[in-house]
Amino acid sequence: MRPMWQDAALLALVVGAVYANSMAGSFHYDDFHSLVLNPHIRSLEKLPGFFVDPGLFSVDAEKAMYRPLLLVSYALNYAWGGYGVAGYHAFNIAVHLLCALLIWRLAAEWGRGAAVCAGLVFALHPVASEPVNYISSRSESLAVAFVLAALVLERRCDLAGRWGGPLCFAAALLVKSMAIVLPGLLVIRSWWLDRDRVEIRRLVPYVGVAALYLLIIVGNRFLGDSLAKAPRGLVSQLSTQCKGLIYYAKTLMVPVGLSVEPQFSVAAGPWSGPVLASVALVASGVYCAASAGRGRFFLAWALLGLVPTLLVPLNVLVNEHRLYLPLAGLALGVGAWWRVAGRASLRWPGLACLVIWGGLVVQRNDQWRDESSLWQAAAATSPHMARVHVHLGNAQRDGGRLPEARQAYARALELDAANRSARTNLANLYFEAAQIDSARRLHYLDFAARQYEEILVHDPEYREALNNLGSARMALGDYTEAQRVWQRAISLHPNHAEAHFNMGLLQLRMGRPEAAIPHFDRALVLGEDAEIHRERGHALVGLQRLPEAALSYRNAARLAPGDIASRYNRAEVLLVLGESDLARGRQQEGLARWGEAERALLEVLHLVPGHARARIKLEQLRGRLQ
Repeated sequence: MRPMWQDAALLALVVGAVYANSMAGSFHYDDFHSLVLNPHIRSLEKLPGFFVDPGLFSVDAEKAMYRPLLLVSYALNYAWGGYGVAGYHAFNIAVHLLCALLIWRLAAEWGRGAAVCAGLVFALHPVASEPVNYISSRSESLAVAFVLAALVLERRCDLAGRWGGPLCFAAALLVKSMAIVLPGLLVIRSWWLDRDRVEIRRLVPYVGVAALYLLIIVGNRFLGDSLAKAPRGLVSQLSTQCKGLIYYAKTLMVPVGLSVEPQFSVAAGPWSGPVLASVALVASGVYCAASAGRGRFFLAWALLGLVPTLLVPLNVLVNEHRLYLPLAGLALGVGAWWRVAGRASLRWPGLACLVIWGGLVVQRNDQWRDESSLWQAAAATSPHMARVHVHLGNAQRDGGRLPEARQAYARALELDAANRSARTNLANLYFEAAQIDSARRLHYLDFAARQYEEILVHDPEYREALNNLGSARMALGDYTEAQRVWQRAISLHPNHAEAHFNMGLLQLRMGRPEAAIPHFDRALVLGEDAEIHRERGHALVGLQRLPEAALSYRNAARLAPGDIASRYNRAEVLLVLGESDLARGRQQEGLARWGEAERALLEVLHLVPGHARARIKLEQLRGRLQ
């Protein structure tokens, strides 16, 4: 018993040591839509909904996914520590340690040395650094943890084995669908590792769980919607992923030059040279492994782990976290080999390799420190990937380094002139710069407008480009063109609140407050906002509908307590209404209006003691009340 605890403590110590500096890391790209900006994970009351509504996965409904247990883990993290990122990293490190311990447990049947070897290989391999550092990659590591737990429990013949394994499989699927390969792992383990026939009765519960899961994701439309949004056809996907297998093999064997977005491209076709060469290499590897006795089990494990990404097209062609399950097979294979070939002469080279891997992990953790360091490292290793430069530009923009951000977006467009995100973000930078640099304002606005127009040539219905082009044209004084653009935006996207709001602003600029009101009203139906209430108040003042204007300003101040302008405007409207009531002999109503105006002015002066106009109005009002 003591050696067992010593080995477990060794793995815990090693994982803690190499990943200690990952605790200083930050949230990264997909983390923002699924975690940081996702309101659904901020309440434990939402937990039941995670299991029925894929839309709760993200703040963006278009990025819906059915990963309920992953969301549960986020919600628990948030309940424990809000958005303190260290808690999320600690959870990821704990999951990685759990996986290493499960690998150690699976390899224990080959002896203590093999178990420790397998556990250390998994714990220290640099490929695991992405699932640990990148919070959203918890989907991979947590699903693999449940898969490994199911494999451990399936070995048992008691109640825990009969029910624990299928339950862990169900949990894995509820984290991420890549766990669907578990029944295949059980079959090849019986055939090639145990050299025994498959016991159908033991396999039936796992097949039943998989079938039930497929019914669920078909019923909630997650599967259908995912396939409908596939970025590539099946032939292109298979051709590309044939090349991907070589990349994955190289990355597992020589884990250097790792990148969040590896240098990779879509295959030109199934008969292209790189694809045919990749097929030949893979076939050779499979043939050699097939004659390697039990070794073929570990190769089959790795290939099975990649089957979901081979078949299902994703936006990112290849990445490191997809290797987390294949890495488990590699670690077990190394442990099994150690049992057979392990000699004292191999220990020092093996130890040196583990130490080097540990150093690479520590170095890689530092690259994941923040968005800027992550994408700078990616640009160094993948300089010809347009998406890398887009994300680098985003990081530099958010860090206030605007010239560098423009260069990054321009580089992305050099690599891919049709890259919508790069052109949109570049145009947005110039539009924002026009608000600051009055000397070059018109030049910047014209450049931004031309970029938005270029985007719309390729994607005529792109909502953001339509809306921003309208803003640029309005800022340039071309009200007719701005109106045409926003009319098109509203006809294509009738539920886009910002387009309605901007159309309302344009109507105000054109002196048409009566035409502005319906657009402000529609925008408020789609989403209440202080700025919409304030501009609606201006339109109502223009129409002399002062009681309604006062209410709009009041609503604006309610939604934005620091909105001084709305508070002051409301006070002025109330003063006019009070004057009108008094002139008509409605003294009680008039004095009540002035009392409200006095309180509104006092609120303004409380927030801004030096507000001269509010002080003058207050003194005048009090002079008349005496």
